Amino acid sequence: MQEMELYQIKILFNERRRFQREQQRIVAPPNGPQTFPEWLQPEQTAPVQSFHRRLPQYRPTPLLSLDGLAGRGDVQGVLLKNEAERFGLNAFKALGSSWAIACLLAERLGLPRDEVSFADFLQPANQKRLQDAGITLCTATDGNHGRGVTWAARLLGLPAKIFMPAGAEPERVQAIADLNADVQETGLSYDETVALATAQAAQKGWLLVQDTAWPGYEATPRLIIQGYSTIAAEIMDQLAGQRLPTPTHIFLQAGVGSMAGGMLAFLAQALPSRPQFIILEPRNVACCYLAAQTGNPAAAIDGAQNTIMAGLNCGTPCSLIMPLLQQQADCFMACPDFVAAHGMRLADQAGFIAGESGAVALGIMDLLLGQPQLAAARQKLGINANSVLLGINTEGTMAPRVWQKIVREGEYPLPD
Repeated sequence: MQEMELYQIKILFNERRRFQREQQRIVAPPNGPQTFPEWLQPEQTAPVQSFHRRLPQYRPTPLLSLDGLAGRGDVQGVLLKNEAERFGLNAFKALGSSWAIACLLAERLGLPRDEVSFADFLQPANQKRLQDAGITLCTATDGNHGRGVTWAARLLGLPAKIFMPAGAEPERVQAIADLNADVQETGLSYDETVALATAQAAQKGWLLVQDTAWPGYEATPRLIIQGYSTIAAEIMDQLAGQRLPTPTHIFLQAGVGSMAGGMLAFLAQALPSRPQFIILEPRNVACCYLAAQTGNPAAAIDGAQNTIMAGLNCGTPCSLIMPLLQQQADCFMACPDFVAAHGMRLADQAGFIAGESGAVALGIMDLLLGQPQLAAARQKLGINANSVLLGINTEGTMAPRVWQKIVREGEYPLPD
């Protein structure tokens, strides 16, 4: 690993991946199934897209081509997948939680998992079986995942118990409560809140739907990560349908790393040529960066940390996916809050809304293309006139008060 710090952004380059890229230019091995775990391979995730297409409110979210930014940055293209429009929930997370919940309930009811839909659970006989079983869905969340679990619970007529850590924005808490969840603010760090939710679920017989893994709890996180494959499938369809160029650099946010690792695997296998994958985290709570830097996939950042990127405020990487990120990610970036704030303002100028965690991808893409202090990073990443950058706006505004202060009042400005 090679580390540098530019413009207050900590950057870690995976030199092993750079060597592998050089070898690929010579022997050109495919990103075949042997590269990724079986559960992340296309034949395992194909049923996911069929399931999502049968959900209420399903439609593909837009893949935006930001031609102005590409022109200013002298690259072939800048693309952004806008997950703020997913299911009317302002975030992508319901893709993972809905698939996991469907699979877990199908197992309880003896239904075929690969063919299940939420409509099956709404059949009177199955509704009675679920009610007789007394199923309550439970999770810990900074906001978006809990909202996705609660949305699914409401569709299915099930109760939901949601635990939220210290520092949760009141508007995020209220958005979940508005979906009829029982919300408990713990006053603890995210990791401590996960531990509390896990203990309470075990004690009270609730169905835990957690989007991170640890030894002994891996089946549900696998399903959640598989659920994110729908984003990749839509991107592939949109690249072809909109006649857009193939991405060369893909920027992925990481809290515990589940979405980042899953999207890396899905897109590396689907795209005709293997892009570089850059993992983005808040600077003061960059647990995946720390794990890659130290070579310890269980590296953790203790205590409650502060960042505007609430959805990425996680102290311990997902044990299921961190080894994949260590091996396959090309670069890790620990970004100060001003990077996300910059992306929020850029999104507003472009006519759409990006929340704090969603905007960091747009923010860093713009800074890499236009900030002279990041020229060395741009060169190291090989960003040039033929490059196509792709990011994901993982959320819209979940906290309008925070969005107002950043976008309209200019909080977290770029440094000189």
